[in-house]
Amino acid sequence: MKPLTTQAVSSRTGPQKGASPRINAERHGLSSPLALLPIAVLHIESEGEISGLNEEGHQLIETLLEAGATPCTDQLRALAENVDITGETVIQAISWLKGGQTHWLEATVIPTDLESSFIIARDSTLEVNMRLALVDSRQRFKDLVEISSDFAWETDSDGVSVFVSPSGALEYPAQTIVGMKARDLLYQPSVQAGDVIFETQAVVDKTELWLKNAEGIAACVLASAIPISAKNGQRTGARGVCRDITADRLRENDLARLKVREQVITYVVDAVRNEARPTDMLSTAVTSIGKAMTDTACAVYQRDVQDGLNLVAHYGALSKSQDLVEAIGRVCTDFDLHEDFIDNQNILMTATQYRNDMNGAVLLCRPPGAEWSSHDQSLLSAVAGQLGIALQQITDQEELERLSRTDALTGLFNRRAFMEELGRAILGSRRHGFQSAMFFVDLDNFKTVNDTHGHDIGNHVLSKLSEILRGAARSYDFVARLGGDEFALWFENIDKYTARRRAQEIIRSCKSLDQFSGATGKRLGLSIGIAMDTPQSVESSDGLLKRADAAMYRAKHSRKNNISIARNNGPRQIEP
Repeated sequence: MKPLTTQAVSSRTGPQKGASPRINAERHGLSSPLALLPIAVLHIESEGEISGLNEEGHQLIETLLEAGATPCTDQLRALAENVDITGETVIQAISWLKGGQTHWLEATVIPTDLESSFIIARDSTLEVNMRLALVDSRQRFKDLVEISSDFAWETDSDGVSVFVSPSGALEYPAQTIVGMKARDLLYQPSVQAGDVIFETQAVVDKTELWLKNAEGIAACVLASAIPISAKNGQRTGARGVCRDITADRLRENDLARLKVREQVITYVVDAVRNEARPTDMLSTAVTSIGKAMTDTACAVYQRDVQDGLNLVAHYGALSKSQDLVEAIGRVCTDFDLHEDFIDNQNILMTATQYRNDMNGAVLLCRPPGAEWSSHDQSLLSAVAGQLGIALQQITDQEELERLSRTDALTGLFNRRAFMEELGRAILGSRRHGFQSAMFFVDLDNFKTVNDTHGHDIGNHVLSKLSEILRGAARSYDFVARLGGDEFALWFENIDKYTARRRAQEIIRSCKSLDQFSGATGKRLGLSIGIAMDTPQSVESSDGLLKRADAAMYRAKHSRKNNISIARNNGPRQIEP
């Protein structure tokens, strides 16, 4: 058996080949820039031994060993052997089971010049799960279409119906329509084939069509269709969907307005259904509403956690007066329609909601003299519900993004978010010629607190410390809980002496935590390591954090409740 330190399950999605040169293995060992990547880096030697080149790589090895993915090891070796033969970099999906669930990695296998390979592995579980969720969502949408009051249909090259929604159409059972000439459904059959939507040779979008139902009575439908063609371009039929709008069309005095209303609502609903980003949903919706109504601007406001109203989408000329926002907040305290005259504009507005929770407002604006009709009021009421859904989706998306980047207990950045922000902050600080500081903070004798008082008190201590650290940071600094009782702070544009003074202030502020100490001889305190960053430095964010970490341990081992400043990457890197 060849020596192993990890195993992996390979699920081939097709190698992505590139004629990349082989990496010089002697120049890319443990000190390789590859090993400094913030994702897992593995090494497969010619004998088949798999080892991690960085902390993430070691963690991946441990994860795979825990998952027991031994049967897939040979597949991974075979992939590495093939890469070694071809000399081409390959990207492949790798999966394994853990806790009854499938986890996925995107593994990039890179050949070297010593019959070995590097593997850069990125966790793609979330992306795969999202794709699976998208497939499920599409199936759900298909099911809803099939059971809706709309009916879908398809004809062959001769105009004969080959499919209709299972529920049938126009009071006909589905089996009655299938096999009959679709043009026979027309209330007044057209002589020209090109005039029949069921035999269309071009895209038809939301056109009115009069058909006859099973009792021979005229029925008006809103129809959309597309032609179907074979690979050689020859037309093979048509496919479309129809909505019965007979009841609306029989109201002759409101026919034109109802048509506009239905189309606008359809656009808004389609935007909410089909746009991937909630902000795009709102932009499409307000544009559709504004274009459908003469001389009308449309705007949507979102309510924030302080009950303020923020403009998130608008179309047309909109007043920038603060009076407008104040008026919206004043009158949109219920779900009724309200009219007002503000900044020489006629305003019609109403609140939006999601599950009876008022989450914003939508308004229409017109020049003086243009009155609001019952049709306008009906349209605004109809779209408010859909816009409320879109606003909630924005809120949900923002909350998901926040949760993915924050520590659940303290609300601070988590390690991943901190490293992302740190990389950008270091580049900006060096570009502006700033000297900056990285603080690594660790609680002294924290384990004793948990052992003596329990984890609830321990969590309370961590929360209080996070408040102190957050209070020490300026608006352009940032704080993170890296894990356990370890925290990190980035102070931009600060020299070494000010950094030390700031650390001393933090330690003094934490004296209030002494009351939670677990034992008299083990007082609760802080050890702080500081690593300075200069404009001339080329050190990575990971290296900077490691230097601050090493300084913290020096402070802890020399005298707890202490501060140490790391000088550089040389042998004497800690300043007492």
